[in-house]
Amino acid sequence: MKVLITGSSGSFGSIISRSLVSNGITVAGIDINEPIEHLSDQYFRFYKCSITDKESLKSIFTEEKPTHVIHLACTFNKVRNQRREHDIDIGGSRNIIEIADQTPSVKQLIFSSSATAYGGNRDNPLWIKEDYPLNPGAYRYGSNKMLIEGIYSETPVRKDLNVVLVRICIVVGPGFIKRGSTVAILKRWKILPGFFMENKVQFLHTDDFISLINLIINDEQIEGIFNVAPDTYSVVRDIVNNRMYIRVPVWLVKGLAFILWNLRIRNFDPAAISVTIYPVVLDPGKIISRFNYKFRFNSSEAYADADIDVDLPRR
Repeated sequence: MKVLITGSSGSFGSIISRSLVSNGITVAGIDINEPIEHLSDQYFRFYKCSITDKESLKSIFTEEKPTHVIHLACTFNKVRNQRREHDIDIGGSRNIIEIADQTPSVKQLIFSSSATAYGGNRDNPLWIKEDYPLNPGAYRYGSNKMLIEGIYSETPVRKDLNVVLVRICIVVGPGFIKRGSTVAILKRWKILPGFFMENKVQFLHTDDFISLINLIINDEQIEGIFNVAPDTYSVVRDIVNNRMYIRVPVWLVKGLAFILWNLRIRNFDPAAISVTIYPVVLDPGKIISRFNYKFRFNSSEAYADADIDVDLPRR
């Protein structure tokens, strides 16, 4: 087995690479940033390459001959040019599936989608199954994930190439917390908007995340769409009970976020606020039943295990 990972220097890419290498599995990492940490040269080879560079990607696939591809690379609000963002996320993802299909050694392609593809909508059911319509609204991160899912679901590929789409909730764990994320806000802010109090949130521990990814990689028959999330959720007031909550209208918060976004003071897309107002709680029943999986951590335990003193470098 040899696993090629795009976005290997990012948050997900780093912990997946570390896990695979520690188990003696060879990894080829692709990213525009250098790796966060040094991994064993025996099992890890890094390529500094953009997923928009199709010819370079072809050369890497030809040289490495991976059996599995995990496509994680995305912009995630880092690019303020919408056309450029589209070229990277959509165009780059199209390159990955086309090259994977043209590389006979590749037997499995995993695309990392997001719970935000469902969208934060008032009529969301409590537990969202994979067949629930995607409606990310104006949130470009979720919208791009939806568009890529469409491409990966509709593009014809070899019969011996299985494509797996995983819609992932918020992942947290020791030393794994992103600046500006929901977890960082809940952990660090002393004052929170009142409408946060009753919000339902879902956190997947890094240990469970890695376990599920490993199960998928080792499943030669798996294909299709799977929610990757715990079978529990948390309520903000229960996990953050030592904060001050103030009544503030949603429109004011959206307006402030819009100003900070456009002044480039904060890299938080104001369209993402809807996801914090209306719950997106994933039903993991499909993946649980496939692997008879039992989670080691519930949502609240995963949140409690997030280390606010250790941040991954900015990406």
